[in-house]
Amino acid sequence: MNASINKLIGIIFFVAVVIASCSKEKTSTPVNPCASKTLGITGAATPTTGGLSNGTLSVTATGSTGFSYNINGGAYQSGGTFSNLAVATYTVGAKDVDGCTTTQAFAVTATPCPTISVTATVVATTTPATSNGSITASATGSTGFTYSINNAAFQASGAFAGLAVGSYTITAKDLNGCIGTAVFAVTSASCPTITISATTTPASGPAATNGALSATATGGTAPYTYSKDGGVSFQASGNFTGLTAGNYTIIAKDANACLGTSSTIVVASAGCPTISFTTIILGSDKCINNTGSITINATGSSGYQYNLNGGVFQASNLFGGLASGSYTLGVKDLNGCAVTNTATVGIAPAGPQFTQVKAILAASCALSGCHINPFPQNGIDFTDDCTIVSLSANIKARAVDGSPSFMPPSPNPQLSGTDKQKIIDWINGGGRNNN
Repeated sequence: MNASINKLIGIIFFVAVVIASCSKEKTSTPVNPCASKTLGITGAATPTTGGLSNGTLSVTATGSTGFSYNINGGAYQSGGTFSNLAVATYTVGAKDVDGCTTTQAFAVTATPCPTISVTATVVATTTPATSNGSITASATGSTGFTYSINNAAFQASGAFAGLAVGSYTITAKDLNGCIGTAVFAVTSASCPTITISATTTPASGPAATNGALSATATGGTAPYTYSKDGGVSFQASGNFTGLTAGNYTIIAKDANACLGTSSTIVVASAGCPTISFTTIILGSDKCINNTGSITINATGSSGYQYNLNGGVFQASNLFGGLASGSYTLGVKDLNGCAVTNTATVGIAPAGPQFTQVKAILAASCALSGCHINPFPQNGIDFTDDCTIVSLSANIKARAVDGSPSFMPPSPNPQLSGTDKQKIIDWINGGGRNNN
């Protein structure tokens, strides 16, 4: 009889311990409202025009409700539209009604300006000493033009009167701020026709500054002086070095201050080398996005710079903190020769440390009646990778740091020292899905 009573008391004590343990687990593990959500941000950028800060971003978040948005870590706002943006790469954040957040990078690019050409009718002064010359300019290639002479204030008309003998730079600006310039010389009716010829040396690339031109004037009275900056300053030599590829106008002035203007002189760019590049891509963590990276390795030239999605070029070939998705990569050498290609950052596979921890939880917690669907305790399903990641601190506190540590099933609640170390190693390694 006493033996039966003792056996019954032992059974009751065991049940009480199990109930107390499960009750402790239910009250000590908080529910993470973000664990079961997959948030994302989609959107589109409107490019800037004419070098202005008039780009826009319009984004929408998915995967939950009640979103607010911010840009580059700023204050949150109710709408997903951001205006008055310059050319750059921006990080947009979205936060739902539960405070769950996600981010995504977007690039605002520039719409290239059209080619604006400026032509003019020039009326000479009656004598070298009078100021009765004029320039009437008109522009083509865009709309809404205003005009400036020698960097003065812009005006609606392209007509400029009361001009003395000299050279003048006319600038035309369209409604988007895109500009075109041309240089015109007002001469005297009594001046001879001065002709300018030139030879050129190409620059070694689109951005190189080793082009040159050599100009020679004839038709007036020697000695001549020469200007390539619209007649602001003259030099005795017709040689100009350190030029980038582009179009130049040379003005020559003779001994009597009579002027001649060249036709457009083109300094060409030498052919670019064949630049190619490969990439090393690390996927973004399945549960903690914006952890991917792209490393670019370029060959074929030297002095490389790199950019992402049309953003600012940088010296480093590494772009980190990337969400999963497609990116446009750019490489530029020291002479401005450039090449682009696309690369896709995927989702990184589960890492070996995480896989070991998930197996421990599968054996100890993801059991029927505990943390497994369809009715997981406290809504925590330890068969879900991202739930495990989001609750890494709780897992350590429960399974490793507890006194004594507890991890069902009973009657063997203690994890082995080896299993505890696996959890510690995973957390110390970052506590991510791809560790």
